[in-house]
This record gives sequence, structure tokens and C-alpha cells, in this order.
Amino acid sequence: MIKIFSHRIVRILTAAVIASALLLSSACSKREVTITPSQFTRTETPLPNPMKGFASFYGKADQDSSMEYIGLKFNEIYTYQNGQGALDTEELDEKLSKVADRGNYAILRVYMLNPGYVDDEQTGLFLPEELYNELKSAGDIYYNQVPSGRLEYPDFNSEKLIECMTEFIGLFGKKYDGHAAIATVQMGLYGSWGEWNMSECRNSNCVMTNDNLRRIIEAYTASFRKTKLMGRNPSLGYANEYPIGYHDDNFMFNTSDFHTKSLEWKSLLRKQHYTYGTLQQFYDFINGDGGKYESLWDLWKTQMFGGELSVQMSMEPFGPLWSGTEREALEYCINQFHVSWIMGVGVGGIPETNTAEYQEFRKVAASFGYDIFIDSVEGKNRTAKVVTTFGNSGIAPFYYDWQPEYRIIDAEGVSVYKYRDEDFRLSVLLPGETEESLFLIPEDLKAGDYTVQLRFVNPAEGVSKKVMPLRLSNDREIRDGFYELAKVTIV
Repeated sequence: MIKIFSHRIVRILTAAVIASALLLSSACSKREVTITPSQFTRTETPLPNPMKGFASFYGKADQDSSMEYIGLKFNEIYTYQNGQGALDTEELDEKLSKVADRGNYAILRVYMLNPGYVDDEQTGLFLPEELYNELKSAGDIYYNQVPSGRLEYPDFNSEKLIECMTEFIGLFGKKYDGHAAIATVQMGLYGSWGEWNMSECRNSNCVMTNDNLRRIIEAYTASFRKTKLMGRNPSLGYANEYPIGYHDDNFMFNTSDFHTKSLEWKSLLRKQHYTYGTLQQFYDFINGDGGKYESLWDLWKTQMFGGELSVQMSMEPFGPLWSGTEREALEYCINQFHVSWIMGVGVGGIPETNTAEYQEFRKVAASFGYDIFIDSVEGKNRTAKVVTTFGNSGIAPFYYDWQPEYRIIDAEGVSVYKYRDEDFRLSVLLPGETEESLFLIPEDLKAGDYTVQLRFVNPAEGVSKKVMPLRLSNDREIRDGFYELAKVTIV
């Protein structure tokens, strides 16, 4: 009897404890959360903004630029001794650090042939000395006499050269894939300026075969899984089969004099005869062969497009050139190919601020790439949840998945809670679409008044403290890409 009684006492006591806990839980669950969302107004696209607009050459970024082109000679970054290749990245690392400290992002290309470096002392070919000697001994170095001197170029089908190129790409990707200060890597290496262009060479046997070019492309796509890649021409090396974007380094070539040829401009636009650069080749390639490659028109949704203004365009000052029919053509080309950035703005450079030309320059710069904004914020009091809807009114996505970070600030201005929405994918926010991000007010937050703030985390914070924030086309920016989402009261 005593044994049974003891068990009854235990059961009664246990039930009492459970009941007490339930009462406490019930009391806690009665906290009242009131969320007052901010009402956002759309603004003009902020400039500068990461990875969009006009790009500059390394070290020459202006106040509205966020991108710098770094071109490296092959023998500056790749060494070859005793038949073994390796990377020498001291110069590149220093440049990337400086780019990051300026809050910018690098467009990176490695080349081995540059006809612009031909004089009494240079031949335009930049190979490690031992590799050069091996190729020359094998009869795989050729030359062409140009006005400035003797241009040397290799047989790009040399198996030794291809092996070194693919080895370099593997080493290059192992170190730099996903580097937060690099916006894109242009595949480069082959042809003049690394542009897959062999027009300066006189021996057709040196022109790389499509099968050999495929080996280069596959080396790049295998080595760079995170950083966006760009190619020069989709019809070379079966490039259209791979996840790469394109750069047109002759952007808008001959556009500026179309209207003088007694042809109606809009007819030219309809026929799309607006450039003889890569994007014209891209257009012709997609629309050729019975529309076999029509699906490539959607490539911009996942891959970056950009380039450099043609010499003809960039030799002119900004104002007189980019107006009228030229401006119409420029806007058409930007929109047609969903261009995120372009290098080169004319010999006059950036127009002076507070001028009409400068305002037009900013309009063109803002028209590139993404245009992210907060469409709405909804507060769900019963579930203590904040729902933020983002939109994109640009012509391209933001190509990297920067995460939204929420902060709760108390009445004294102290940050008491942080949360990153790791499920949100910024890169899939296409123009004209919206994406939601959810944030739950933590249950253990004590009674009081709070502010919920939001920003997108820039991964380059791990490289430099001077990173450029992603700024939205909205008001209510507190500072450095932080936006006030809502007021929260807990009682």
C-alpha cells in the first residue's frame, strides 16, 4: 500500500509542475507585438552601386564608378621553370586589395598577346621565358612585321601551350574563385588582348581550333563555380554550351555614323544592325541556323553581359556624342542585351558635375544592370513576423546572392539582435518580378520599443572595411545601405 501511495504522490506532484509550466507558458504567449511597417517611396537609382554602371581602368575610377578593369600579362602571374608551372599573385593581390579599399570590384582578364606593346624592346608576347624558349625551339613562335615593330605570337594549338594554359586556369580558379572583390573573370588568354581575336596574326595555323578552345572553356568552367565568367564570342569553342556571359569590347562600333548613310534610323534598329562587335556576333549566332540557339536570349538571366565602348565612340566627348540618334542606339543596345556595365566614356572623361551633360551621364549609368527596391513591408502581429517584398525595375539581376541582414535596435540605439535570411536568393530577382524575405521577431525579446533595420551583406567586408553597400532605390536609408523597415512595440 505504501508503495502505491508513493507513486500517487509522485504523479500528483508531476502534474502540478506541468500545470504550472503551462500557466507560465500561457502567460508568456500573451505578449503583444505591434509592428508598424515603414512606407517606402521610390527614388532614382543610387550611384555608385556595386557591379553596375560605367567601369574604369584600374586606379582611374570616378565618383560614380564601382568597377575597375585589371588586365594582367600572362608572365606576370604565371611562372614556368624546369617544366613546372606556378602562380605569382603578389601583384594581383595588391591590386585587388586596393580595388576593395576603394569600395570597388574587379573585372579581371589575363592575356599573353598585346599588339599595343610592340616597339624596339617589346614584341607584344608575354610568356614565361622558359616556356617561350621551348615553344621557339619547337618552331611554335611566329612573327608579323607591324608599323611599330616585330609582333610575335605563338601557335595557339601547341599542346605544350595548351597544357600550360589549362594548368594556369586550374591554379587561378583554386585561388580566386569566389573572391569577394572580383565581379567577373573574362576568359582571356587567347588572341590579341585576350579577346579571342587573331586578326593581327598572319599564320592561320596559329588560330586555335574550336576543339582546343573548348578545352580552355571547360578548364575555366570547371575552375570557376562561384565567380561569373565572360567570353568574347559564342560561336568560338562551342562557348554557347557553357554557363558564361559575354563582353563586347567593340561596343557600339559604327553606330555613330549610321544616320549619315541615307537610311532611316528606326529601320536600322528594327534590323538590329547596330554593332559589329561581339554582341552583333551574339545576335547573328542566336538567330542563325534556324533559331537553333533561340534559348540563349535568356542567358542574361543568369550570366553577366558587359564590355567596352569602341574606340570610335570613346574618342568623342560625352555630351555631343551621346545624344540624338547615338543616344537612342546606345539605350537600345543596353536594353537589348541587358548590359550590366560598360567601360569608356570619351576623351572628355566624366562631365563636370552640375552640368546637363553630367545628368545625362548619370541617367545612362543608372540604366545598366539591376535596380533593386523595397516594394512593401508587411507586419504580421499575431505571428510577430515581418515580410519584406523586394522588386527589380532594372534590365538585369544582381548576379550574386548577397543575403539580407536584419537588425533590431532598442530605444537607446543599441543593436540587440541580428539575423541573416540565408534562404533568400537575390540573384533570381529578375526585372519585373518580386521576391519575399521573412523575419521573425525573437520570442525572448523583452518588452519595449524597437526599430527593425535591413541591409544586404557585402561579402567583400572580409577583404576590406571600405566596401560599397548595395543601395536600394528607396527613401528611408539610414546610412551605408541600412534601411528602416518597421517600428516594433512589445508589451
